[in-house]
Amino acid sequence: MGGKGSGRRIPKRAKIIRGTFRHDRNPENEPEPEKCMIVPGAPSYLGTYAKALWKRVAGAMVESGILTTVDLPALELMCSAYEEFREAREAVYFTAKGKARTLRQYMRGKNSQTMPEYNALKSAFAAYKSYATEFGLTPSSRNRIDLKPPKEPEADPMEALLKRG
Repeated sequence: MGGKGSGRRIPKRAKIIRGTFRHDRNPENEPEPEKCMIVPGAPSYLGTYAKALWKRVAGAMVESGILTTVDLPALELMCSAYEEFREAREAVYFTAKGKARTLRQYMRGKNSQTMPEYNALKSAFAAYKSYATEFGLTPSSRNRIDLKPPKEPEADPMEALLKRG
């Protein structure tokens, strides 16, 4: 979600939630995507694991007021990566006949060229983690977000004087 030296911009909503929003440092024309007010249905092609994750994550994000309509494709990709991770994990830890095996048993006699399931597992995990970090769903990225209700900006004393007029 951006940090010192990351070069990534932090959205206005995230700054408000964190309590670090400053009008003088915010672009005048920053887009403000429409918030999702209800949990949107998961795309039909997603598998069982992905749909369950969609329901949990989208529900929590809607409840927190941080899911927007433009977030949906990234959420879809994150859930899809999670599904791929779970499927690849099953391919590594279970034989074709469904018998459980250890990672050591799976890797016995193999090298990086003969372990497509393991390579898929690592790749899917990296993709999932990347999206989860962007959404503030990992412990360290979540720690940067304070989901307390945003503080109302302090009233400008001159504005208050003019209103009393």
